[in-house]
Amino acid sequence: MATPPQHPNPAQGNSYAPQGGYAPNQPAYGQNPPYGQNPYAQGQPPPAQGQQQYAQGPNPYGQPGAAAPTTPPCRICGAQPAGDITIRQHTGLLVAMRFSKMEGPLCRSCATSIHRDMTTKTLAGGWWSVGSIIFYVWFTLLANLYAHTKIKKLPQPSPSPAGVVLPPGKPVWQRPLAYVWLLLPLGWIAAFIANQAG
Repeated sequence: MATPPQHPNPAQGNSYAPQGGYAPNQPAYGQNPPYGQNPYAQGQPPPAQGQQQYAQGPNPYGQPGAAAPTTPPCRICGAQPAGDITIRQHTGLLVAMRFSKMEGPLCRSCATSIHRDMTTKTLAGGWWSVGSIIFYVWFTLLANLYAHTKIKKLPQPSPSPAGVVLPPGKPVWQRPLAYVWLLLPLGWIAAFIANQAG
């Protein structure tokens, strides 16, 4: 029998290239290659489309089968849950006034921090105009008192996905600025005493 002719240009480094006119033995059709395993070879049906990546993963919302939260996250840190809370600040400027507010959604941690800061600034700078003393500073403090009750009803938030949460800081009555308003009646008393003495 005549020897088969050699392939004119055998591929270099390819173990499956024709050598001497014949290809080496390859795995039979239907058999798994030695480096892979078929996860469905034992008759287990494959997972439905779209579930392959997450079928065995942890539930990010706690309990199995729990639905994702539908409320918006905190506008500061992105944590859940967050409440629809409005915190106000008022500043009296002798002949003018300035109003500020921060609206939710806010988580308990961020809302506490903002509430303490804006309430303290209102107590320090909200008394220095006639309109402020008569009405606006009292309205602001009462509105923040109502916001405080809503903040207390919020549960502790989940960890912030951004890793940024406002520090709560000291309570309002532990901040020196909260007592600046006392200078006003003290000033009136001092002026009255000076007028009587003169």
